[in-house]
Parts: sequence; C-alpha cells; structure tokens
Amino acid sequence: MAIAYPAFVFGKFKYAETTSSYQQALNDPYHLTIIYRQGCSRCKSVLPKLLLEHGLESKKLYVFNAANLNANQLDKLDVHVTPVFRLDKHSYNTVNEKYMQEVWIKSH
Repeated sequence: MAIAYPAFVFGKFKYAETTSSYQQALNDPYHLTIIYRQGCSRCKSVLPKLLLEHGLESKKLYVFNAANLNANQLDKLDVHVTPVFRLDKHSYNTVNEKYMQEVWIKSH
C-alpha cells in the first residue's frame, strides 16, 4: 500500500496537467495553478512533499509544464523561475514550504 499512494498522487498530478486549460486557469483565480519545469531542482525540492501531503484533497488544481507554454503565457502568469504557485492573480516564485502550505490552504 505504501507504494500505491505516491503512484496515485503522481497520477492525479499528471491528470491535472493533461486536463488543465491555460484560459481556465487565468479566469479561475481561486484555484491553485502550479507551473513547473521537468528536471527543475527547485521543483523537485518542494513539489513531491507538497503533493504527498495534500494528495487526497479534492481541490481543483491547474498544472502546467512551463516548456509547454509560450513566452506571452509565461509572462501573463508571472513565471520567472519555477516552480510557480499562482493564486488569486498573484504568482509566488518560492520553495519556502511553510509559505506554500499557507497558499495551498487558501486555495479552493
């Protein structure tokens, strides 16, 4: 069972990525948007723990790989460095776990 939970959480994250719409994320500021880059050491330092802690929650997430967004889209989401956590039209470029926990809790 211990191996099944991380696989479930990763599957849920990838499902959110494949079903996320850029336009919906812009128009829905109260749901958390996560922008990451594959291979990003900052992303790897914070995302797994955050996702494992909240994997069973039913909150709506928008997830994007920054490599799949164009420069204009990245600019509108205020992406300067990944990971980016966006909520209520504010982008947080941080790996501070305590701060990200607070942002996650505020999301719907």
